Amino acid sequence: MKRRLKSVLYMGAYEEYYARNNIFIKGLQSNHIKVFQYNINTNNLKKNVFSFLKNFKTLYSKDVDLILLHTQVPIQFLLAKILAYLKRVPLIHDKFISKLQTVYYDRNLHGRTKLLPKILWYFILYSIDLIECKLSDYILLDTNTHIKYFYEKFKSPLKKYRRFLIGAQDDIFYPLNNEIKKNKQFIIGFWGTFIPLQGIQYILEAAKILEKETDIKFVFIGDGQEFPESLALAKRLNLKNIEFKGKIPLNQLPEYICQFDIGLGIFGDTDKTIQVIPNKVFEGLAMDLPMISCDSPAVRELFTPDENIILCERANSNSLADSILKLKKDKELRIKVKNNANRLFHEYCSTEAISRTLVNYLNNIIKRK
Repeated sequence: MKRRLKSVLYMGAYEEYYARNNIFIKGLQSNHIKVFQYNINTNNLKKNVFSFLKNFKTLYSKDVDLILLHTQVPIQFLLAKILAYLKRVPLIHDKFISKLQTVYYDRNLHGRTKLLPKILWYFILYSIDLIECKLSDYILLDTNTHIKYFYEKFKSPLKKYRRFLIGAQDDIFYPLNNEIKKNKQFIIGFWGTFIPLQGIQYILEAAKILEKETDIKFVFIGDGQEFPESLALAKRLNLKNIEFKGKIPLNQLPEYICQFDIGLGIFGDTDKTIQVIPNKVFEGLAMDLPMISCDSPAVRELFTPDENIILCERANSNSLADSILKLKKDKELRIKVKNNANRLFHEYCSTEAISRTLVNYLNNIIKRK
C-alpha cells in the first residue's frame, strides 16, 4: 500500500494572511492533511531559542511526516533542522528568497548600518544562504529562474529544488462587479511594498510622460523602504496625476483594485526583478485585471506577451508609458489580456491548483523515505 501524507509541522516566522503561507496551509488542510503550526514571528535570538526549548517536548511528540519551514530567521532554520534530524523526517524549506540577494544587493540594507564592514555583511549573508541550501532536504522557490540563481550561486544539487508559484488568495481576490467602479478616469494602479524591486521611480517618471493624457490617473497603495524618496520624487516632478493612498488592510484591498483599469507589476533594475513574479501580478489576474510588468525570464515561464500580460523594458519609464498607452487605447486588447490571464490563473495559480501540486510533491517525498 502506498504511503500518503497525513500530517505536517508548519514552522517558521510568517504571517498567515500572506499569500504563500495562506495558500500552503489552506491547501494542505483542504486535502485532509493535519497541519500543526509553530509560528514564532520574531527574529530575536533569545526568544527563539527559549520558545523552542519550552515547546520542544510538544514539537517532538507530534506525529508528522515532514517539517515545512517558512522563515527568514537563521536560528529558526537551525532549530528546525535539529528537530527534523531527531524526528527522522525531511525538512522542506520554503526558502522563497536569498538573504544575500535581498538584503545585500536588492535592498542595499547593509549600507544602513556602520556596525559591520560591507565585505563582512556579504560573507555573513552568503554563509547563511549556503548553509541553508546545503542542510535543507528540499527547497521550494517561486520560479525556475530563481532556482537557477540558487543552483549557480550556492552549488547545492538541482534535484533539491522545486518551483511553486506564489499564486493569490482567491477567497479574497476575485472579480468584483464592474459597476462598483465609480471613477470615470482611466486609473493605473500600483499596490505593494516600496522597495527597489518595484521600480517606483520609473512608474512616477512614466506618469510625468503621460501627464498630457488628462484622463489618466496613477494610484499608489502601500509604503516601505523607498516611500519617502518616492514622495520626494513626485514633488520634484510636480506630478498632478497621481495619488498616494498609503497602506490598505488586505481585506479592503480588492475594493480599491476593482477601481483600476490597469494593474502594474515590477519595473526595477535589480537582478531580483528578472527572477520573480510578484504577488500582485497573481492578485491582478485573480481579479480579472489586465497587468503590465517588465519583461523577464521569470515572467516568460508563465506568460505570453500580448496574450495574457503586457510587457515593457526593465527600468525604462518611456517603455512603460508606451505600454500603458497601448493598453489604454485598445479596449479589445485589454479584454483579451485579462480574460486569458484569468483562465491562466485558475489553471495554474489558484489555491486549488497550487495545493494539488504541493500535496502530490510532498507525497512523493515521503514515499522515498
